[in-house]
Amino acid sequence: MWIPGVIVLLGGCTPLGLWMYEDPRIAVSRVSVARVRAGDSVRVALAVDNRNDYTVEATRVEVALRVDGMPIGSLAYDTLVPLPEEVVSLVAVPLRLGAASTDGRLRRIAPGTHQYQVEGRAEFRTPIGVRHVAFQEEGAMTFGLAARRE
Repeated sequence: MWIPGVIVLLGGCTPLGLWMYEDPRIAVSRVSVARVRAGDSVRVALAVDNRNDYTVEATRVEVALRVDGMPIGSLAYDTLVPLPEEVVSLVAVPLRLGAASTDGRLRRIAPGTHQYQVEGRAEFRTPIGVRHVAFQEEGAMTFGLAARRE
């Protein structure tokens, strides 16, 4: 009758090699367009939720943004961002504007609320190896005068 005791011992003990892992969850925290001297700067802020009880590291981030169906910009960035255990980290990524989204075209987007779509993928270095996590989100963002009042 010692076998059930061993199974309980092995099943509940991480130091004996049974590892629990959960991919970080990625959500869009904010999408913003800001005026800078050389033109417009588009940023997507991601909330990355590492629910594990140990640090994982983001090693690559890929993000693409569309506003009202129009491609605005994208980013593919090799980086090393430690994500502490059991914490939601905010990571802001500046997008490179696509050929279709010149400064003039962005300025012509009427003030008010517009629909955005963000798609991306992140690569994480974890104790069980490299993991790829895709994410996708849609929502509303405000451009122009209405955005300045918020």
